Amino acid sequence: MSYFSNEEKAFFKKNGYVVKPDLIASDLLKNARDAVWEYIEADRDDPQTWINAGPKGNLPCSDHPAVAAMRTDTPLYDMAEELAGKGRLRSPGNGLCKMIYPCGHTDWQPPRGHLDGYLIEGVADTFTVAVTINISDVLPRGGGFTTWAGAHLKVARYFQAHALTNLSGLKVPGFLHPDTRYEHAAPAGTVCFWHHYMLHTASMNCRTDIRMALVNRFAFKNLSDILFDLPFDLWDHWEGLRDIN
Repeated sequence: MSYFSNEEKAFFKKNGYVVKPDLIASDLLKNARDAVWEYIEADRDDPQTWINAGPKGNLPCSDHPAVAAMRTDTPLYDMAEELAGKGRLRSPGNGLCKMIYPCGHTDWQPPRGHLDGYLIEGVADTFTVAVTINISDVLPRGGGFTTWAGAHLKVARYFQAHALTNLSGLKVPGFLHPDTRYEHAAPAGTVCFWHHYMLHTASMNCRTDIRMALVNRFAFKNLSDILFDLPFDLWDHWEGLRDIN
């Protein structure tokens, strides 16, 4: 069974991401929302308490059965392997629970992106492909996962000339063009698959609802062996994509 058309695979190669709607069953989504509410420091029945709520960062709910079900009871791992190659990816852990709380105003500002896996100075510890799962409906300017079409190609070219631990040039104003920005404003159950070189972030949430999402990352089994080759051979190791034009 194929989950992606050749057109979708070509879109992923060109833009660095692809979006698939209606991937997650409604009961799994409801269970996941119920699970994250066990950890949010706000009153579920009082939206005023959601503004700038907490805790900040990832909620400590990755081991909750309802969150684990996003890995065990969905086709996401198989879909990631369709892109990367059957048997090429490590078995993933559970997803990260990421909330973006309403800011309480409407003065929305465009976001700036970052790369995951480069948080410790001098260390490059990344992944291969990630998924961002909306477990609640997300409106524009409502905290949606945000990336920039083609950013993976620009980052690869940058790393061809710079060390993987030198990210300074990625932070230069103008590196990302605002016209290429994609905000994952979509209904619950919509999933964005994205390349590990995609600069990304979350939009400011100027809406009234909490942006609820889960993120899971998948990595090549031999990633440590090929890490420094990837900027020069971006698709050579992706058995599901390298022959797609």
